[in-house]
Amino acid sequence: MSNHHQDDLSPDSLRKILLQTLASIFIVILLVFASAFFFRNELIVFSEWFVKFGGYVGLFFGMVLSDSLPAFVPPDAFLMMSIAGGMHPFLTILVMGFGSLVGGSIAYSIGRYLIPRFSLGRKIVLRYEDKLLPYLRKYGFWAVVLAAVTPIPYSWMAYTVGSFKMKYTEFLLGSLFRFFRMGVYYFAMVLGWVSGV
Repeated sequence: MSNHHQDDLSPDSLRKILLQTLASIFIVILLVFASAFFFRNELIVFSEWFVKFGGYVGLFFGMVLSDSLPAFVPPDAFLMMSIAGGMHPFLTILVMGFGSLVGGSIAYSIGRYLIPRFSLGRKIVLRYEDKLLPYLRKYGFWAVVLAAVTPIPYSWMAYTVGSFKMKYTEFLLGSLFRFFRMGVYYFAMVLGWVSGV
């Protein structure tokens, strides 16, 4: 994997990625605003139930599942519940970040050790590799960073880099940017939630 790696990010690529990220943050703010405006009471009731029965442990395991199973609930749903349920911002970001690292590590291990052994699993991943592999070949480590902070599906990137045998330490370093993503999206969602009052 390391031999494909790390062309510098060009200014055009960076600009495109930045615009995609800003657009996704703006969309998240709008969705949270709409949710807070139209479904505020329902969200609060459900989120309070989630906080009471799941709490930070629920957030952690929710993120583990979210970032190891691509069809599971997206991370932003857990961020929304933590905000509506009045959970502490720093603890929420920390717990969700660690849950994401564990989930991503599971996805990486599946990609590295399990998927190559099963033809059906390989076919499923190949559908997504067409989209992710160009990023991976061009950016190496930075492809993981991009998936960690942008709308590029992080779990699929973890499967892909695992199946292409990127060094785990390299994957983990890129995945640390999940904490940054959780923080940015958390406060973007808080903005939408407060504005929707």
